[in-house]
Amino acid sequence: MKQAQSEATMKQAQSEAMPYRSASRRVAAESPTLRNWRRTDRPYDPALQVLGHSNSWSLGQAFVGLLAALWFIVVLPFRLVFWVIAWLGRLTAVILGFSLMVVGMALWASPLFFIGIPLFLIGLVLTLRCLD
Repeated sequence: MKQAQSEATMKQAQSEAMPYRSASRRVAAESPTLRNWRRTDRPYDPALQVLGHSNSWSLGQAFVGLLAALWFIVVLPFRLVFWVIAWLGRLTAVILGFSLMVVGMALWASPLFFIGIPLFLIGLVLTLRCLD
């Protein structure tokens, strides 16, 4: 009996266009925990808003947020110093790598090409590694 009923439903679904049902209506009807969610296909009306969970922070969340902000402020100067050191290191390595590439190309064009080729490749790898 159920198999015949499911086959009839399948034939109906295949032969006719099903009417559009909004997903939010179906979820709200099936799940009692989601009934308080505001639908997005209608304009927001504060008079229809159901009182639910408060959006305020608890004392623990406020304390953790305060500690995170304090830690950010305390660590910021150290991070800036380390950022400047890293930037200067990369800049120095790029300048050195580019210089090695130039000298390597100059030696590659001369009779000392067996020194120029590795020097150019080392400069190229150093430059590309620092351009990350």
